[in-house]
Parts: sequence; C-alpha cells; structure tokens
Amino acid sequence: MSVRGEIHVSGIVQGVGFRPFIYRVATALSLKGYVLNLGDAGVRIVVEGNRGDIERLIQEIKNNPPSIAQIERLQVAWLPTQNAFTDFSIRASTATREPDSAPEIPPDIAICDSCIDDILSPESRWYDYPFTSCAACGPRFTTITSLPYDRPNTTMIDFPLCDTCNTGYTNPADRRYHAQTTACPICGPHYTLLDSHGARINTANPVARAAEYLLNNSVVAVHGIGGTHLVTITTNPEAIRTLRERKKRPSQPFAIMAQSLEAARQIVSVSPAEASLLTSWRRPIVLLKKTTTNHIPEESIDLLSPGLDTIGVMLPYSGVHILLFHYTGEPALVMTSANPSGVPMYIKPDLIVSRLTGIADYFLVHNRRIVQRVDDSVVKPLNNHFVFVRRARGYVPNPIPLVGIDKKSTAIAVGPEERVTGATIKSGSLYLTQHIGNARNPDSILFLRDAIDHLRHLVDLKMVDIVACDLHPDFASSELAEQLAQQLHASLHRVQHHHAHLVSLLIDAGIDVHTRIVCITADGYGFGNDGNAWGGEVLIGNALSFRRVGGFSTFKLIGGDLSAEFAARSLIGILSPEHLGEVEDSL
Repeated sequence: MSVRGEIHVSGIVQGVGFRPFIYRVATALSLKGYVLNLGDAGVRIVVEGNRGDIERLIQEIKNNPPSIAQIERLQVAWLPTQNAFTDFSIRASTATREPDSAPEIPPDIAICDSCIDDILSPESRWYDYPFTSCAACGPRFTTITSLPYDRPNTTMIDFPLCDTCNTGYTNPADRRYHAQTTACPICGPHYTLLDSHGARINTANPVARAAEYLLNNSVVAVHGIGGTHLVTITTNPEAIRTLRERKKRPSQPFAIMAQSLEAARQIVSVSPAEASLLTSWRRPIVLLKKTTTNHIPEESIDLLSPGLDTIGVMLPYSGVHILLFHYTGEPALVMTSANPSGVPMYIKPDLIVSRLTGIADYFLVHNRRIVQRVDDSVVKPLNNHFVFVRRARGYVPNPIPLVGIDKKSTAIAVGPEERVTGATIKSGSLYLTQHIGNARNPDSILFLRDAIDHLRHLVDLKMVDIVACDLHPDFASSELAEQLAQQLHASLHRVQHHHAHLVSLLIDAGIDVHTRIVCITADGYGFGNDGNAWGGEVLIGNALSFRRVGGFSTFKLIGGDLSAEFAARSLIGILSPEHLGEVEDSL
C-alpha cells in the first residue's frame, strides 16, 4: 500500500553528508519525494511509496547514518499518498525555522582519509591542494555565517566553483555533492608564503617551501582553519629553544602534532581510549604520558613540557598539516598557538605578520575568511573518561542538554574573568562559545561579544530573559553583561563564582538542576556574597540557591587580586603571624 511519510530529523545532520545519504537510500528503495535542509539545522524528508520501504528508510537513518551525523530526534507523520512526485530529489534549502527549535550546528571536522588520498595522489585534481575537503569533512563552524548550512551561508561564497567542481557539487552520486567547502586549485583559496618582513616569496608551492624552512630550524607561522600556529620541527632541540626564547615562554608547555597515531606512540603512551580520542573526527589535543623514544631527542622532549610528565599531542586535521608532514618527513611538529596567553587567536594575514614579527621567520597565510576564530580543544584522560581543559575546535558549538530547565527560558552568560567561555540557552539546550581566554584583555571582550552575538544569530535567539555574569563588580565581563541586559531588555543576574561551579557539575552530569548536592569547590578566588574573598568552599545547593557550610579560614591577600596570580603572595598571607595566631586560637 502506497503512503506518504513526512519525516523531520534533528541533530548534527547538516554539513555531514546527510542529504546525499538520504538520496542514495531512498532511490535504492524506489521511493519518490525529496529531502532538504531547514533553517533550524534540521532536515525535512518527504517520501511516497510502500510503507514498508519508508520504514526501512527510517531504520537506515537510525542505525546507519553518516559516521559524523548524530540523530537526536526523528519525527514521522503518516499521510495518504498524493502521487506528487516522479522521482526522488535533493531540494534547495529553506530558511524556515521552528520558533522553539534547538539547532545543532556542525563543528569543524578533521580531514577524511579519502581527501588525504586525493591530496597525496599525483593523478588527482586535488594533488598538493591544502584546502581539499568533501561532504564528510572540512571546516564548518569557522566558516558558517548563517543557517541553513549552504555554500552561500559560508565564507566559501567568496570562491565560486569552477565548472568541474560544480559538476561534482551537483551530482548526488559524487562524495562532494553539496560539500559546501569544496574547491580545487583553480577556483578555491590559496596559501601565500611571506618572509620575516611580510614580503611575498615567489614560489609555485608555498607549503613545500615552508617545509624546507622548517627543516632549516626556522619558526613558521601557519594560518589554519580557525587561527594561527607557530610551527617548528621536533628532531632538533635548537628549533624549540629558539621558539621559547622568542615567545618568552621558558616553561609553559608546547603542544605537538604527530604525523600519525603510530608516530605518537613512539613519543607518548597511548591507551585504546586515548587512541580513539586522537583519531576521532574532533581531533583534540590529548594530554598524554611521556615515554622513552628514539624518534625525538630527549632534549627536545624536555623542552616541549619542562618539568611535566605529559605532552599535549594531536593528529593532523587539515590538508596543510598533511602536506607539511609529507614534505618534512618529521615524526612530529611543534604546533603551539601563535597568540599570547589570554589574547584572541590571530586570523587576518596583516595582523599575523604585525603581531608575530620577531617571533616567526616566515608566514604561511591564506585568503579564506575565518568567521569565528577557534583554538584547538584540549582534553585530559581521567579514569576511562576525559575532562576538558579547553573546549573549542571540534566540539563547539554542539549543544549540551539541560535537565529541569523550562524550555521557554532563554539566557546569555558571559563567564568570569579568566578562562572565559560565553553561553546562550534556548529550548532547553546550552550553547557554549569557543574558549575565549582572559577577559581582562579588551580584544578578548570584543571577541566574547562577537562569539555570543554569532551564536545568538545561528540559533535564532531574539528574545532574552536573563543575562548572567560573575558577582565580582569589577570584572570587564560583568560590564559587558550590563550592556547586553540593557540592550536586550533582559534581567541581569549576578552569580557567585563557586555557586556557578556547583551548577556546572549538575549540568555536566546530566542531573536535574533543581537537585541539591554537596559541592567541594577546590577553586581559587571568587567574590563572596558577604563582600569578602572566597576560595576552596564547601557548598550545599542547586541552581536556584546555595548555602556555604565550610571552607578555608580567611587570611590577608597581599596585593589584593595579585594574590590570585602569584601564589607566593597568598602563602605570605597564610604564614603571617596575625593569621597563624587566629588559627592557633581556634584550635
């Protein structure tokens, strides 16, 4: 019996090859109808045919979607057939959004094996092309200007497709069908190599020439998907030492990018769970235990993370990384963020050159706009799980479900002062911005505002009930919250720092936010409800309220807020005769 099925799928279903997947399955089942992207990041499928075949399509969606897709919700409406179609097609996207939708915006996806083969195969159209991607991989969040996720709503609108690329882009059987960031050397973005003064170096292959300079122990600034890395080889410790001296970072650890999982295993200890993280499409930096190695000099290992037993390691996630390893043959490269700590990543070529003159010997920059700068994510394995040290590329802007929140509630949060991340709440989902950094820096406040505004635009958050900030009256982020609350006619909520930690534990654990818990916040300074400095508190409470039931005894902070930066100042306060006398009297 012929019927009509109208299917709505939500989750990570845009920018992951989902529509070509639906096309292939539907045509194989002789179904007629169409599939299209919606403005709320969902997908609409309308099919007519045998009900059993439509149910088989639904099972394929649930059980065998594209590897990167995440199906959060699938709704089906069964209707009488209308005999409205002669075939199955992929229709142009629509900007239609449900007012209460919680869209899942695709994060940036590591380059796939098929695209790596294209880059390294001399007979391929994409041979040696660092911007190679397909429907299953490549930049997403860093290029998206609006939803639905289509090429005109990305920075790739600056690069009209050539006839050959357009043939693949419009062919449902091609793996680059509707691959929004696809391009080739004829029609796509390109790299340019600049010398230490910002002058262009004439070369037919800028990446290969940059690799030559790396092998000569140079420091090269490499413009990437969401920011810029400073890159050196690891087989010569002098290159790492030079980078440390120029960046004035004598001891802060440098992350490295290993050529492959096998190469990483020659440098650090890698468990099966850690290997899964390293090779996942999210490609975070993973903090891993050092091991004895002959691939990199021991002196280099010591220079990468002085005094530590771990190194931050990631694997290549874009075409330029694949080519740098191809031309250098190095087992690993230093890949450290080019920006100083607490300063937003550099994303424009002129700024990259001006800010890194005297640090980088050469600059490998490209002409593709970056809508949202995004640093590398950093994760730390912990008891067969992992915790975020920095949540950014590959994970942002995946929403986090909130349990116990009214789905009609909307909010913006701006974070504290250090290690800041902004957030928006819509339809019971929490959307975190990428890692922002130190909000005492004026550029970081502008970055935070831009990141929040961009998220609001993508999730279509127009009306905001609450703007939340830290209780501390002097934080620059609190001033931003005041401005946002006034602009959006929203209520301003100031949240005690350690109470915010308590609520974050509830959210991370997927627990109803009204659940009362005991929370030991082994954290530093936070402005207390009584106007005093709090730190290391024991709280009982939930999202609505809390009670302080324990914590460290008070002592003088020598230099005020400077004690939060320099532990010796706090130690002086703790060891002061006045404080020791108070402790003795309490015993």
